[in-house]
Amino acid sequence: MKNPFLLLVFTAILAASFGLGGCGEKQRAAGKNQIVWIKNAYAQFFRLGYTASDSFLELFADENGEKVIGKFHWGKSSHVSGYQPRGSMARIVSLSSIQSSMLAELSAHKTLVGVESQKYIAHPSLSGTPELKRLAEVAPDGPIIPEKLALCSPTIVLGTLSSIDDKQTIERLSLNKFSVYWCQNHLENHPLGRSEWLIALGWICGKPTQAQEKFNRIRADYESLVEKAKAIKSETPTVITNCVYNGIWFVPQFSSFVSQLIRDAGGKPISAEAGSGSNVISIEKAVGLFAQADIWINTDLCISLNCLRSSDPRVAHIKAFRQGRVYHFNKQLQTNGSNAYWDMGCIYPNRILSDLFHIFQNNLQSDSLNYYDICR
Repeated sequence: MKNPFLLLVFTAILAASFGLGGCGEKQRAAGKNQIVWIKNAYAQFFRLGYTASDSFLELFADENGEKVIGKFHWGKSSHVSGYQPRGSMARIVSLSSIQSSMLAELSAHKTLVGVESQKYIAHPSLSGTPELKRLAEVAPDGPIIPEKLALCSPTIVLGTLSSIDDKQTIERLSLNKFSVYWCQNHLENHPLGRSEWLIALGWICGKPTQAQEKFNRIRADYESLVEKAKAIKSETPTVITNCVYNGIWFVPQFSSFVSQLIRDAGGKPISAEAGSGSNVISIEKAVGLFAQADIWINTDLCISLNCLRSSDPRVAHIKAFRQGRVYHFNKQLQTNGSNAYWDMGCIYPNRILSDLFHIFQNNLQSDSLNYYDICR
């Protein structure tokens, strides 16, 4: 790319013109030191902006953008008050299979030198390839191993704020050595919000147009499926998710990622109380609450009805179980433990939505599902 900044500005203007990048509002002209912020379509944990000379990225720890956890700039200015330089893209360590797969989706994975663990990456450009085997594993068993991270000599680390200990380790090692991007895409409640992080990574790695165009296609397909589901006049199926574990059941709340997918596909999630996390209920309460559920999805690693029954015999009383309308998301589970549902499904939520749409309409053909399959 001969002039990445001009390309960034062009992308922003193009998105503003067509509204596909979430930039439907009129933008004011940017002065040299006045940042024009681009309105995201769905994502809430980052924002991108530009001036006449630079590009900007801010990362947030909350969906309201009140707690900033990273501010970066790149372009013509050597220093911008309050913002860190982006850092070289020469050596990247990614601590999430989702970020690793997003880089691969943008053909920017050649600069990866380390990952959290090789076994959870399902992207076809990496999974099972010599390209993946060359990458150091800096947290193969959970906690980050400081020595392994240091040996990678990273210029950028893409991490998540999932562990205080890991955060402290990374920040201690990073001092004057590498930039740390805390990517909270896993906290986005809307499926397209998670996918929209493609654009953030596209700006970081100098591929904004490719990232924007890819997200535009994903968004258009997803929203088209939503409209298709709304147009169907048949009765809305009630849907339950997850399964019993040690006598308890985790039930997604109303604003959660999974509940949004269910509604968008034309279903009604049961017990979707206010909030974006999960409610924990007992198996006794769950069986009573879910007794008349039409469909049961996301049964973790259980791919058979016998497996579910062995977790607790009482689940056999649930209507979806009795009628054989129970579905797992392990169709693309690999022997090494990677599952495309998690990282590729995050990039392409339209594919998950398509699966659920077909399941809810009971319109299943051998090749109609990407990640789901029926529990037999």
